[in-house]
Amino acid sequence: MKKTASLKWIGLLMGLVVLGVIVKASTERFQPEFIDRRQVLKTAVTQDSSYDQRTNHMEYESFTMDPIQGVQTPFQVNQYKAYVP
Repeated sequence: MKKTASLKWIGLLMGLVVLGVIVKASTERFQPEFIDRRQVLKTAVTQDSSYDQRTNHMEYESFTMDPIQGVQTPFQVNQYKAYVP
């Protein structure tokens, strides 16, 4: 009876070891030079101020609009009126 119980425990232990080896072998290994750490560094720089806006938007260029040509319609999207040429 004791021999059967000990064989069960040994089998369970061996199964866990095999499962651990499979999980360890299936995890992807990353080369340190291929890991992009720029976002981590940017977060560390701006961690004191959550109001600091740093984006990759294009620089603002001023522009002027000509007067709207056409006739105003009764349609509106948000605050913008629709015009028909």
